[in-house]
Amino acid sequence: MNQDLQDSLANNAKEWLALSLSISSAEKQAFNKVHDGFYTSYGPAFMAHVYRSTIEQALQSMPDAERTKLLAAFQDAMSKAIDEHYAQSGN
Repeated sequence: MNQDLQDSLANNAKEWLALSLSISSAEKQAFNKVHDGFYTSYGPAFMAHVYRSTIEQALQSMPDAERTKLLAAFQDAMSKAIDEHYAQSGN
């Protein structure tokens, strides 16, 4: 492969990466808008139900190794949130 072709492929890869990042950013903005709208309209209890349902559905379709990673991350986040809650409340 000559240098011109290598440079062209590298530039194409950079352009695709930039495009994928911009799509991700646009998708994130769209998700935030929908999420915040539901949160405002229906409240935290409704959203907690949505989060739980989402995690349960994701767990059902994940390979065992990925499921284990997600559950470990969830347990870690839960432990940190509990610690922060008690540190803030003074209990």
